[in-house]
Amino acid sequence: MDNGIKCLRIELPAGFESLSDLLSSDISTSSAHWYLDIIDKVISGLSNFEQWRGNACRLEIYSDTTHVINYLFENLEDNHLYSFKCSISTMFLKKLIQEWVKELEIFESKNK
Repeated sequence: MDNGIKCLRIELPAGFESLSDLLSSDISTSSAHWYLDIIDKVISGLSNFEQWRGNACRLEIYSDTTHVINYLFENLEDNHLYSFKCSISTMFLKKLIQEWVKELEIFESKNK
């Protein structure tokens, strides 16, 4: 950042802004297990559907697909430049969170 504060960022294709927000705002090394546990509950069949809410995003988790909604921007009238909702394979989201946490741990260990 311009102010000297270091942060880990991820750039995703257009249409996946809410997924980027989820990773950067809601997923941390200390919170990731909650997300992974709830995703596993649905993937394993213990539940057909779960909803989870973080600081900026809400997840609507089904066994095959998860909807990631940035509820901070959900009700903007002029949101055509920002995709506040995207859908992603639930299994891919799980893997992405796991990889994000690995990268966060590396980043945090280098920037103490």
